[in-house]
Amino acid sequence: MRLVGIAMLSLLFVGACGRRTGPGSDESKPLETVEVDEGPEAALTTEYDEFAAPRPAQEMAGVLPSDLPSDVPVFSPSSLVDFGSPGGERYVELDTSAPMNGVRASLESQLSNAGWRSSGSSGEAMVFTKAGRELRVVLQDLSAGTRVRYEY
Repeated sequence: MRLVGIAMLSLLFVGACGRRTGPGSDESKPLETVEVDEGPEAALTTEYDEFAAPRPAQEMAGVLPSDLPSDVPVFSPSSLVDFGSPGGERYVELDTSAPMNGVRASLESQLSNAGWRSSGSSGEAMVFTKAGRELRVVLQDLSAGTRVRYEY
């Protein structure tokens, strides 16, 4: 009796695991595709929505480190790329879509207005001093704008 039960279960298992062909099987006919039009939401707009407002342009994307001196003007609009203090030298790097010549002129003016005095420049690096402190600003021309590195 036990042998008959095992044989019946084996046949049931083999039959259940076999491939099915015929109506209801995947091989019976190819699946039809149907083209659909745009849904009703395609014509929706926020033009008259009193609560829909464009996002204001951000001056700065990212959070500047707290040890960046408050009297250092940060070029904007820009995005924070990196910051750190390897070997005790602190730095902040920002990217902007503005061209390098415009960034240079703007930063020279902003730093001068904030009391920083130019003590020379070398290539893309500008050096400023104020109250015994030194700030080095290095500009790097990127294909889509400028990278600004503040070393303080």
